Amino acid sequence: MSQKPTILFWVVAIVSLLWNLLGCWNYILQQDPLVVANMSEVYQFIIENRPTWATAAFAVSVFGGAVGSILLLLRRKTATVLFTLSLLGSTAITYFTYRVIGLDPATVSAFIMAFAMLLFSKISERREWIN
Repeated sequence: MSQKPTILFWVVAIVSLLWNLLGCWNYILQQDPLVVANMSEVYQFIIENRPTWATAAFAVSVFGGAVGSILLLLRRKTATVLFTLSLLGSTAITYFTYRVIGLDPATVSAFIMAFAMLLFSKISERREWIN
């Protein structure tokens, strides 16, 4: 039997969805050369030199996180699987970015969020807020 989630659960799930939707929007914008041309030289360099596997990792990270957030809002255990994929994608893109320019605050914050959401989904499972 599932337990009733706290207000904190709903706040975290909504913030997670908004965060990941912003990540999806960022991914989509980076596919437009005109948008990339208006970015800083550092980000232009990263995007223009990013290998296919790193671009795929970025997509898995943000779209996996968005779907995981929706599943969390629907109180489904499968959210944990999507957050795991999101963390794996985030780990790969963080590795790539670190190798190219060193620590990047945006990439590190995305990694921390992916890690936090995986932990939160596991806590939600244990507390039976998701089933």
